Amino acid sequence: MYTKMLIGVITTECFTEFQSEIMRGIISQAFKSNCDIAVISSMQNFYMKSAHKNTEKNIFQLIISGNFDGFIYDRNVFKDEEIQKYIDTLCTQSGKPVMLLDHADHNKFETTMVDDIDAFEAVTDHLIEVHGYKKIYCLTGPKDIPCSDERLKGYLRSMKNHHINIDKSYYYYGDFWTGASAELAKKISNGTLEKPDAVVCGNDISAIALTERLTNSGFRIPEDIAIAGYDASTEGYRATPSITSYIRPNFQLGAEAFRRLYRIITGKICNKVPNEPGHLRIGKSCGCSENPTLKRDITRRAETEAEFHRKMGFSDMLVDITNTDSIAGVCNRIDHFTYLLYKMSRFYICLTDKFKRSVTDNPNQQLSFNADDYLITVYDKSAIKRNYSDYTLRTSDELIDSIRSERKQPSAFFLTPLNYNNSFFGFTAISFGKNPVTYTHLFLQWISYLNIALEKVRINSAMNITMKKLDVLAEYDHITGFLNLNSMKDAYQKKLDSLNKSASAVTFIFIELTDHKKLYFQHGPDASKDSVLRFSSCLKSILTDDQLCIALSRDCFGVIAFNNLQTEEFFNKLRTEVNLSENNISESIGIPFSIGTYICSLEKASDDPEKLIHKASVNRIYSYSRSDQQINQHFEKLCQLRNSLIKNPEYSWNISEIADKMFISKSYLQKIYKTTFNKSIIEELIIFRLDKAKELLLNSDATVSEISKECGYSTYNYFVRQFKTAENMSPSEFRELYKR
Repeated sequence: MYTKMLIGVITTECFTEFQSEIMRGIISQAFKSNCDIAVISSMQNFYMKSAHKNTEKNIFQLIISGNFDGFIYDRNVFKDEEIQKYIDTLCTQSGKPVMLLDHADHNKFETTMVDDIDAFEAVTDHLIEVHGYKKIYCLTGPKDIPCSDERLKGYLRSMKNHHINIDKSYYYYGDFWTGASAELAKKISNGTLEKPDAVVCGNDISAIALTERLTNSGFRIPEDIAIAGYDASTEGYRATPSITSYIRPNFQLGAEAFRRLYRIITGKICNKVPNEPGHLRIGKSCGCSENPTLKRDITRRAETEAEFHRKMGFSDMLVDITNTDSIAGVCNRIDHFTYLLYKMSRFYICLTDKFKRSVTDNPNQQLSFNADDYLITVYDKSAIKRNYSDYTLRTSDELIDSIRSERKQPSAFFLTPLNYNNSFFGFTAISFGKNPVTYTHLFLQWISYLNIALEKVRINSAMNITMKKLDVLAEYDHITGFLNLNSMKDAYQKKLDSLNKSASAVTFIFIELTDHKKLYFQHGPDASKDSVLRFSSCLKSILTDDQLCIALSRDCFGVIAFNNLQTEEFFNKLRTEVNLSENNISESIGIPFSIGTYICSLEKASDDPEKLIHKASVNRIYSYSRSDQQINQHFEKLCQLRNSLIKNPEYSWNISEIADKMFISKSYLQKIYKTTFNKSIIEELIIFRLDKAKELLLNSDATVSEISKECGYSTYNYFVRQFKTAENMSPSEFRELYKR
């Protein structure tokens, strides 16, 4: 029986700075009050629809587990009304007290709010009292959201207290995003609105977007128009110019929400953690000078996070963890990449029994999740070592209690979903020990890799089941014409029975096409299939009538010779044939391979031939690779580099820096990149930038000048010239011709 209370926190996008500060307040106060925290969170929000995102909502079934004493529910962060109603229903069904964050009065749940009026008034006061601005516009958030109205009230109160007359054209409801900022900047630029002295925005995102749009239109910030934001994000302080903003007391909001819920549950008042009140954070966007110490601290934090992103980008994680056919294999391989989880203290992977059974029984089954479903902890690792689980089946509430039971001190775990498309696999639980922190957005990518690996286990299982069914019907591999595994044993036994007594040994040879997987990624399925056919043709040409050849898989073969075959002679013959096939075909792709061998006496040859071929596979003694097509040890890193170029072509990529991170020379990087992808880094970067430009030309209303900057071009003329060279028309002509 656990004496500590367990409080659930229902939220999403914990990696954002705004949410992270609220969570820090909740967890700090919980630890002070000797309570445990379980954060039930989807990885992403639900305002963009997809089957994968919709399946994430299954994680909230944990709300109706029986072991929670109450919930703190950040309802505002869920942008989809359907999801809000879904969680509302689960909270009501749980029968536990619920505390809403930053929410207007609710007919079922209690609420805790931060007063934004005084804070937003302080930002407006700064613009008036320190800088003497009078014509100040206000861009708040969406209409009918309490925090939007409160920020507007703070602005209006400041203007009134300073006896500045305004009318309705001075303030606007926005979206807390970039769209409203773009519209306001457009009106100021084209003269629809008079140029203000300053604009105070409802958050830093809006302030950054407004700064960029006005700057692109020729205004100087703050010389022509001063700008201030709200909520003091890292992005705001790293923007150019840095945004003057207000550090909202989100820590205090989280701590106060916990204290109020604690009192409702226990009837007692808990000891308070020290308050962290909000205050102005001065930047350059209003005309002030920024704080160098603050700038240094923010830059240091950003660089630490960027370093982990670089490690992730140049790791082989995705390739490595997806290169296995079992749950145990995924867990063993993921073990090498938990170092990327910054400040992780404990990490669990908990899969549903439905998922585990589907891998072997019905891989194509769509997997749902309910609170009373059974789960298994398949992976458990602390910051120091991996702990091996007993694989006991438990309900979700039993599983959460088992995680808590190992700790005398209060703990906080983030429970995040594992799913792919319409199927829910289970969840992970990550703790950061005594640190009241959340995961960063790098964790999203890390978990997405894990989701892909788990789905690939199911795909491989489905393929294996299908292939086994096909192999039962077919005696030979349908691509190479060699015997398949099913028919091998009968053919092998017949050969053994027919041997005369003079035979003394049986030779087993294992052959692997060592670069087959990379060939598939580099040149596609057709080239991959062609290389297998060419190699099988070479292999057939050197086989004798008394030798069996078996297609073990798409890139592995077994040869059984019912004599003491000289493996070196066999290898030389095969190498000669493969080399001839490569020389006779123009622009042919090399077929690297390796050979292993095992020779046994006639008495031992009666063992399972698969086991004997396996012994050959672990005794590899020969390998072949054409000198100009050596296996590229940097292949996975090159693929990830290319993916980064595709996703972010607008970055100022530096080939020397990339080479340093890969621990190779600049010239060698350029050489192997062009060898791998048939184009240089610069050539591909131009293509990716122009692809992004074409997409923006067709799917946005941004000007050509704005698009050139978004695609990484330093000058408008250079962009237009490069676009014309590639498309034989200007960007404007392209937009006019193809945009519907």
